Amino acid sequence: MRNILLVALLFVSCALFIIVGQTYWQKKIDRSIEQAIAEEKESTQAANTAAVAKYASNLPPEVQEKIKTAIHKKKQVRLLIVGSNALSSADQESWPDLLAHELDKTYGKGLFVVTVKEYGKTTTRQARETKLDEEIIQSKPDILLWEPFILNNNGIIAIEDTLDDIETMIKNITKELPDVTVMLQPPHPIYNATYYPEQVKQFQAFAKEKGYIYIDHWKAWPDYKSEELNKYVDPDTDLPTKDGQQRWADFLADYFIAK
Repeated sequence: MRNILLVALLFVSCALFIIVGQTYWQKKIDRSIEQAIAEEKESTQAANTAAVAKYASNLPPEVQEKIKTAIHKKKQVRLLIVGSNALSSADQESWPDLLAHELDKTYGKGLFVVTVKEYGKTTTRQARETKLDEEIIQSKPDILLWEPFILNNNGIIAIEDTLDDIETMIKNITKELPDVTVMLQPPHPIYNATYYPEQVKQFQAFAKEKGYIYIDHWKAWPDYKSEELNKYVDPDTDLPTKDGQQRWADFLADYFIAK
């Protein structure tokens, strides 16, 4: 009887030893698997961050930092595009749509949240009086890409007053949103225009003097004195054609995405 008890005790002890041993090794294996998965995720995230850093290398340092922070914190970069009716198109994709598609394709869908606010033939004076700047503030963008109605003002509001309107609105915006990055760009060129090109030059000089980011997409278009421009800007409507929308989008995509 005593021998039977000893054998039973030995059997139970062995069984417990095996169970405990299996549990120990299983936990160790599970921890190893979890560690391997975590390391793989870290490696993938590091690779993605490096790729994004390369794509963003054309952008100002403050914008690069916003993109890196958004990835690290799993947040989004809010890009607000504001401008005239040059932002929209009735019968084809507009350049903001095309740009948003390229950003999603390169940086991954959802990193950039692109919002477009199109104000038709609004002038800077109308925008200032109707408090467009407050609408922008309410949107809380990380980046404001603004085409501030220079062409709409042509022949209506003097360029000096135009620039004063723009500066006043920017000051109001940056006072409420001190971390916002403001990017300025001109509207599209117009074939054989007289005063408008000079106004755009003054706008560019103003942006440089005030330290604002200025995106000179006119470099991507044919010269405004060349009839070739009519392929890209409809001479009847003075709005970008399908080719013009694409050219504008391509220039901005090359700015936001380094190849």
